[in-house]
Amino acid sequence: MRARILVSLAALALGLPAGAAEVEVDDATARLRATREWFGTDSAGRARILEAARRERDRYAMGTNRAGPAAPTLATVSSSSFVSLGPTSAQFAFNGARYEEVDSGRVRQILPHPTDPDVLYLATSGGGVWKTYSARSPTVQWEPITDALGATTVGTLAMDPSNPDILFLGFGDPFDVHQPGITRSTDGGGTWSAPVLLQATYVFGTTYQLTVGAVTDIKVDPLNSAVVLATTDVGLFRSTDGGASWTHLPLSSGSAGFFYMWSLAYAGNDTWLVTGQAADITTPTPASGGGLGLWKSTDDGATWRYATDALPFGELTASAAGRGTLATAQSTLLEPASARIYLLAATSSGTAQADVYRSDDGGLSFQSLHVNSSGAPRNPNAHQRSLDVLHGQAWFNQALAVDPANPDTVFVGGQFAMVRSTDAGRTWSVISDWFPQDPDAGQVQRAYVHADLHAFGVGADRTFYAGSDGGLAVSSQDDPTTSALDGDAARVVFTSARNQGLVTHLVYTVACAPVTWPAEVQGFVVGGLQDNGTRLRVGDTSVFNQVLGGDGIGVAMSKSARVEHGTDGIAYAVPDMFLASRPGNIVRSSDGGRTFDAFTRGLGPLPFFVRIARDAGHDLAPDLFLTFSAAPSSFYQWQVGGAGWTNASGTVHWQDSGADTNGFVTPAGLAVGLRNLTAHPDREGTWAAVSNRFAYLTTDFGAHWLASVQPKPDPAQVIGAHLLSSVEFDRTDLSGKTYYITTVASSLVDGESNLFPYPSDFGHLFRTIDGGLHWESLGVQEATTDRLPAVGVNVIKADPGDRATLYAGTQIGLYRSIDSGATWSRFGGGTLPLVDVRDLCISPGSQRIVAATFGRGFWQIDTSAGAAPAGVRGLGDTNFDSRIDGEDLIDLADGFGAPQSSPVYRWQADLVGTYGIHQDDLDALKAKFGGRP
Repeated sequence: MRARILVSLAALALGLPAGAAEVEVDDATARLRATREWFGTDSAGRARILEAARRERDRYAMGTNRAGPAAPTLATVSSSSFVSLGPTSAQFAFNGARYEEVDSGRVRQILPHPTDPDVLYLATSGGGVWKTYSARSPTVQWEPITDALGATTVGTLAMDPSNPDILFLGFGDPFDVHQPGITRSTDGGGTWSAPVLLQATYVFGTTYQLTVGAVTDIKVDPLNSAVVLATTDVGLFRSTDGGASWTHLPLSSGSAGFFYMWSLAYAGNDTWLVTGQAADITTPTPASGGGLGLWKSTDDGATWRYATDALPFGELTASAAGRGTLATAQSTLLEPASARIYLLAATSSGTAQADVYRSDDGGLSFQSLHVNSSGAPRNPNAHQRSLDVLHGQAWFNQALAVDPANPDTVFVGGQFAMVRSTDAGRTWSVISDWFPQDPDAGQVQRAYVHADLHAFGVGADRTFYAGSDGGLAVSSQDDPTTSALDGDAARVVFTSARNQGLVTHLVYTVACAPVTWPAEVQGFVVGGLQDNGTRLRVGDTSVFNQVLGGDGIGVAMSKSARVEHGTDGIAYAVPDMFLASRPGNIVRSSDGGRTFDAFTRGLGPLPFFVRIARDAGHDLAPDLFLTFSAAPSSFYQWQVGGAGWTNASGTVHWQDSGADTNGFVTPAGLAVGLRNLTAHPDREGTWAAVSNRFAYLTTDFGAHWLASVQPKPDPAQVIGAHLLSSVEFDRTDLSGKTYYITTVASSLVDGESNLFPYPSDFGHLFRTIDGGLHWESLGVQEATTDRLPAVGVNVIKADPGDRATLYAGTQIGLYRSIDSGATWSRFGGGTLPLVDVRDLCISPGSQRIVAATFGRGFWQIDTSAGAAPAGVRGLGDTNFDSRIDGEDLIDLADGFGAPQSSPVYRWQADLVGTYGIHQDDLDALKAKFGGRP
């Protein structure tokens, strides 16, 4: 009965009829398109990120003993250290119904150790790679092992079957942020080689020189560790020296010329299979809509033959299918001639499941298993009536695995459910579901596993792992690989508890308590996360509850809030008004996030990344909130108490041409798509926004707007900055004409959207003092000790209590200037990982700063000596080399007695007891000395 009651309560909370609760499904297609539009696809330009990160790592001794030469520099960078706030856990998650579940960020790969079931690696979309030595413990202790590499965006992770300490990490999430590079570890992730960039050359009339931006799969030859293969967004690559160097392998095919490569499978005896999907070489995308490509090699990957004739209907099947995922039945490799391979394929459009195919002859031929909408599971329910498990996101959510010990047992994971066959694909049963099941309504209750499955793994003890947009799900109570569940689906139990402490959430935005709120609730933090909803911090803890499901985007709070105390004794903030946005929607709450109602009255269609701001320029007036619609954009305001949003687009004056337009349309009649916005903190009705190339200013509540010129290295040239990402006013100028903008571009662009190299002396942060007529590039001084790194800047914020202090959230961390942008230092030294900082919330005087990172959750830095947020616990491995040794002891000694607000505090050394580094932390470290974290 419980599930049905929860659904009814959720329906009432959202203003929906009981029994028709809204299911907050994310839209992967829209998210991919929005991400590409926001960050671009210039993989070659993003190669500079790793080099910039290397310089910062060396300068701040990140991942090394901090007693070394860099230590004196750290003391001058800031007066405090960063603490990871989490989320380490949640008391509940919400998606149409309330679940007592814990989650983490999107999983890309799961690698159990082949002989030690306590060792597990988890590769995540934006949080890098994590490792645990306690996978079977009720409380898993996770350690990030790639925080100092310079990129936390991951495409795949692979292990050498001959040596489990040899790992290959391919950067670049195919569904999100691109990043070139492959790196290798020979000591289980303790240290990593310098990343190698992969490039491919194609000639189709025109010569195309492409840089790999996403590595989708890596496999090592089980019999020859020197041979490694990698599929990428620009082709297939092979290494014959264990990953030191790579060669692009051109593949012949049918009518298509270029393929986005997806998956590899070893079939024994030097035989390999690989899949790809036909794509447009000018804009390769995982949702390309092209046909399936299948190739076979019988000489250990040196040469390949187009092998779609192995599919049941040859070219016809290939053109109807799209992205394909391969899985080998490991137990059949002793007889390569009868090796079993499974192939899961989407339709070419990516909007449905084409089929699962099976080969029993090492890939010579495949047979259709009719695992699609034409078939049904043995135990269907209201949400999974057919065997189309991939659904409308078939190009996105694909997971396929075969039981290593039993070739007849195979698993398929899709958008909402996981199905299993124990008879080689003849019949299937649903074993997990994202939706609530109600036994009292005649439904079979199944295990909850978060939506959008991407990876499976089977441990040495036969523990089954599933990875999704919500992190890790584990089944060991009743092993799915052996249980006879076809007649009793409830026998399989999955738990999300292993996500506890796994801080890999992809955070878009953050808001924290305004200074006008009561002191009791100044620890309030809320943020929007990719497919893990809108998250609300519980008091000063590292617990973040999900009050809205799906993709959480923007958040904004009123200037006033009341305090309520829960039965747990924690003080909860209840803002007068709490606005949150999801793709294409804005909702509001007046009871602290317990209930929400949709609030889009008066708005045009909204973009995926819906931004919200509050005009704080008048303390006595009712709260005034701001947002904008999708392109062609309009700007809107809503004063609390009003019936709906009011268009405030007015007249736009274009300074580069002198023309005026009615609303946000260029003089040439092109629609403008706004990307971000802000309000002047000290003057009401003074707002600013940015689009792809221009900034806009109003000082009269939107009646008139002043459009800037495009920032350019040379005003006489036609190329300039694009992908503008944020805007912030200079508080010292009440006219509003002095403001800052940022860009995340790794290239310059001309009027035809052609890309050009980004000059090293141009920078990614700009200031104007005349309303955007002229721009000054900040943070580009030649001295290496006081400049911003040459990477994109996501957000610029001015300290509300110190007008000369600025903060820049970059693609590799947070930087501060205390002289109005003349010089810059990494804020917090090396305590914040080299991670993408997407948003910031700052209290006056920098007493508290909360950073939203895309892959490592929320981080907080406090300058108040009394501050002690409940942060993430470390494991003692301060340099992340998977050993507890003398360097870790020295690092702990350097910070001994330090509270969290101290500049020498290191969260990795804070193991137990009260927060801060004390005797109990030293005792805990000594107990581990000489061993593993």
